[in-house]
Amino acid sequence: MKRTNLRVFQAILLTITFTFLFSACGDSASIKKEDITTYKIRIPGTEESYEFLYLTDTHMIVPGDKENQEISDYEKQRLPVFTMEDVPSPFLQFPQWIQYANEQDFDGLLLGGDIIDYPSASNLEYLKTCLDDLKIPYIYNIGNHDWTYPWEYMTEKGKSEYLPLFNSYMENNTSIHTKEYEDFTIVAVNNSSNQITPDALTRYKEILAEKKPVILMLHVPLYTEAVLHKAAAVWKGGVVLGGGIHGGIYPDTVSTEFITLTTAKDSPVELVLAGHVHFALKSDIQGEKNIPQIIGDAGYKGKATIIQISG
Repeated sequence: MKRTNLRVFQAILLTITFTFLFSACGDSASIKKEDITTYKIRIPGTEESYEFLYLTDTHMIVPGDKENQEISDYEKQRLPVFTMEDVPSPFLQFPQWIQYANEQDFDGLLLGGDIIDYPSASNLEYLKTCLDDLKIPYIYNIGNHDWTYPWEYMTEKGKSEYLPLFNSYMENNTSIHTKEYEDFTIVAVNNSSNQITPDALTRYKEILAEKKPVILMLHVPLYTEAVLHKAAAVWKGGVVLGGGIHGGIYPDTVSTEFITLTTAKDSPVELVLAGHVHFALKSDIQGEKNIPQIIGDAGYKGKATIIQISG
């Protein structure tokens, strides 16, 4: 078979497979209410009530990837990491959450990063198939695994070839993008490299200057004593941005300014959502203004978070 025809055949087979899998597993009846944590957040001046479904760190991997041997070998290595007893595999869970989000008619689906485990063609195609079935708005923030492989981790090649694959999910701006609501703005900022980019900081300043309440989405949490203490126990190292003197990641000049602006006395930021550390926690980021930070538990465990916003 000619190479072109083979690729066409593989694409058709992949589409049929995804369609079958999606229809077979997109049943929200298997979602356990006890696996959903609900937080109620008050934002002064909010006139309406809002409810969002927050998913992070699902680490979806489509099994049987034949893109190349290196990716196939990596798949075999990574699949057991996210396989848990009595919990469906992440790529089977995700359509269930999509169906659940549609049924509950949330005001939006918030995706906190590491939704796929690496940017293979199969994983990306499956992600698109799932999100195409979503009937509510969503905002996608990127994690360190979404766009990297270990052999191209945060490299220039990764930034030029893999990061742009997420443009269509992030309003063609993988550094920072927004979702507007009547009473607030959700701002997704890419800190998957453990720092904030200068471009993101520039746009962030413009958004904050509007003085409209902000819900800030990050992948890597900002430092609080509680999250660093727990993360250090789980990960044996600092995996939060800030608090370098305490064992966290030292922020560079740009990230330091970003954190200072976020917690300034006149900051419109009312809530920070994060993931990355694979456990659930709510604690305050300390500054001139204390900001509640909610960390969502890992989706591959079957966990999700509901955020309820009111005035």
